[in-house]
Amino acid sequence: AVYLKSQGKLRHDAMVATVMSNQALDDYLKEHGITLYRSAVGDKNVVELMQAKDLNFGGEQSGHIIFSDFAKTGDGISSALQALAYLVSSGKRASEAFNPFETYPQKLVNLTVGRKRPLEEIEGLAELRREIEAAGMRHLFRYSGTENKIRLLLEGRDARALEEMMEQAEAFFRRELAR
Repeated sequence: AVYLKSQGKLRHDAMVATVMSNQALDDYLKEHGITLYRSAVGDKNVVELMQAKDLNFGGEQSGHIIFSDFAKTGDGISSALQALAYLVSSGKRASEAFNPFETYPQKLVNLTVGRKRPLEEIEGLAELRREIEAAGMRHLFRYSGTENKIRLLLEGRDARALEEMMEQAEAFFRRELAR
């Protein structure tokens, strides 16, 4: 995104990434005057938000990258060509060019559940979320769309505090979703 902006090719100085993307990406882009819009998980959702905001660049943490000036979905060949163009013009090594910032520690846990109770019906979840946010962490709790699992994502700057909070979140969901 920073390279596209420097070339005058990043529409509206903004891009789309999913809610799973690391907060460090948001902070890095802000430093470069780029707005990050977050979509739900899935390249379909990335593309929909790109279209709604009239943007031409987006992607997922999983590696799907969409350059909508060239293709309307994630396209590996298009992404590879764009990456090579960036490497050639920047003169940087790939290890340097594709890691421009350090990500914040993240922990993702997948718990198997018997049934997917609506999250808004789980008593005590609002308090858990407040506690996580008060500790300066970001959270995402969502059910898998394809499996009987809940995905728990925590992110923060302190890895030890993150581990402790994840233990607490895991225990909470194991207890509440066992009912």
